[in-house]
Amino acid sequence: MRTRPHVGLLSLAAALVASLAGAEETPPATEDRAHVPPAATDPFAEKPGYWHLFASGFVGSGLRFNNPYRLPTPLGSDAESVSRTAVYTDLGVGATIGRPRGLQHGIALRTSIALEGIQQSVIAPGYIAYRRWRALAAYGRVAIPIVLRPDPGVGAEVGVGGIWFFRAGLGVAGEIVGDLFYGAGTTEVARPAYPMLSGQLGLHVDYEVLP
Repeated sequence: MRTRPHVGLLSLAAALVASLAGAEETPPATEDRAHVPPAATDPFAEKPGYWHLFASGFVGSGLRFNNPYRLPTPLGSDAESVSRTAVYTDLGVGATIGRPRGLQHGIALRTSIALEGIQQSVIAPGYIAYRRWRALAAYGRVAIPIVLRPDPGVGAEVGVGGIWFFRAGLGVAGEIVGDLFYGAGTTEVARPAYPMLSGQLGLHVDYEVLP
């Protein structure tokens, strides 16, 4: 009868060792979830490899604030007053990458051609940041406009725009553009700067490449 407590203690120790061994062999459920890819648990998870391609076409006009001798419509009393620029068309293409529902970064290429007055053409490669919310989108871009004719030159450009998509990939777009060009010299200034502010309206076409 005195050996029974020892037998009980031995049985309890054996059961404790067996339970600890089973716990080591069976990993916690949280460790199993860590090895499951997000796409298997969330059907709306964003996958890498998304591309956003787009094209745009605008018609616009603007204001020129310095030495507008070539412009047909001065808004002040003399030729040195602020003047309206020629009406122009702006055609562009671009591509961005990033999160489909987040901020995207990419490149854009624009070409502008005057529709009246002296023949002028400008090409502007640059950077663009783009963000879409359902039927609305906004973007900002920074570019280096290169004047091809009539007088070669270079400048700096900043644009901010918005888009309303009336179809999934087709929208109406508006943009405000600020430019600073360095043009041909005059008798007063060897290398004058020409600041400009323009507004333009047009269409925007979206194409998304899903992973």
